[in-house]
Amino acid sequence: MRKNPNTEDEQRDNLDRWLITYADLITLLLAFFIMMYTFSTQDARKYQEVSDRLKNIFTGGSGVLKSGSAADSKKMEGQDGSVGAVDIEKELENEVAAISGALGQEHKVSVFRDERGIVIRIMDTALFDEGKAALKETAIVAMRKIVPTIEKSKRNLMIEGHTDNVPINTAEFKSNWELSTRRATEVVRHLIEKYDFPAQRISASGYAEFKPVADNDTPKHRALNRRIEIILLK
Repeated sequence: MRKNPNTEDEQRDNLDRWLITYADLITLLLAFFIMMYTFSTQDARKYQEVSDRLKNIFTGGSGVLKSGSAADSKKMEGQDGSVGAVDIEKELENEVAAISGALGQEHKVSVFRDERGIVIRIMDTALFDEGKAALKETAIVAMRKIVPTIEKSKRNLMIEGHTDNVPINTAEFKSNWELSTRRATEVVRHLIEKYDFPAQRISASGYAEFKPVADNDTPKHRALNRRIEIILLK
């Protein structure tokens, strides 16, 4: 008995229909990811808002998007309880101004932002005696003033130690690598032991003289290169 060709064609059509549904799904997913990429590159605040709402949808919360006010926009970065970058930087600037006044010398401490995040730069004379890695009393005072804002930011920290290009060779430090690394780890140890800063959110690096901010051609310029940088990472 010969099969009906029309019946075979109908069966083949029925079997192939899932491909249409699959192709539609892939197209929708592609459009979704293009939309998310556009948000992430052109409107970080909106991207974060969409991301948060989607998270709420999949965890049983409300997925309704709300058009926030300007004040809400400033808080988007800190939805986890942290403080926005602008607020952190402003607070740290105020505290650093007070620290600089207490130290009696200008430009020992400064705050700025770069591609790494918010940077607190402290000249070595405010923290350590020459050729030493033990924190001075002035360092402890400075830490006491800036730590509350650092903790409030809930950001990860990178502590960087830097020296000038004058060689060191003592019983404790055979080179500027050892000195810069030890100074960075001393700051880390102080934050963890004194303030219970979470150890998993902090790291230390020593760069010796190899990341200068000024030429090592005069005593004044070399002094600028001897520094600790506390970086609130992006």
